[in-house]
Amino acid sequence: MILAITKELEDEGIHLLDITRFSEGILTPDGVLTKNKPTEDEWKDIAFGWKIAKEIGRLDIGQTVVVKNQAVMAVEAIEGTDEAIKRGGRLAGKGSVVVKVSKPNQDMRFDVPVIGLNTLKAMIEVSARVLAIEAKNSIILNRDKIIEESKKAGIAIVGYGG
Repeated sequence: MILAITKELEDEGIHLLDITRFSEGILTPDGVLTKNKPTEDEWKDIAFGWKIAKEIGRLDIGQTVVVKNQAVMAVEAIEGTDEAIKRGGRLAGKGSVVVKVSKPNQDMRFDVPVIGLNTLKAMIEVSARVLAIEAKNSIILNRDKIIEESKKAGIAIVGYGG
């Protein structure tokens, strides 16, 4: 429906702009955002998960994967990010790594990847250890609160660019 409305607007000469163009202050910055930092093995899981997440995004399946020891525990599908985290975390046990990316052809005019407090709660519920979210192409809602809560939970949050 949104795409149909967008097409109608464009047919009338009205072009919608990428919202990240005006959202620089709220976009996820590059680098480790928390005092907790990923271990060397977790960095390997981030890099591994990044490739998988980008591929499932390209296939328009989902945008999030849960990995541990360079093995995929869950791939996000229709259930959404938080449920994929819970499913993958239950399979992985303590210490999983969650990677969320934008799709290669993501329509950033109105569909920017977002994580919020519910995402962090899902990670805490399954004792996940790291969240890597695409830098400059995603938003962390309530960023200060999420960083504060992640510190208490021992979770590292990383803005990652592949």
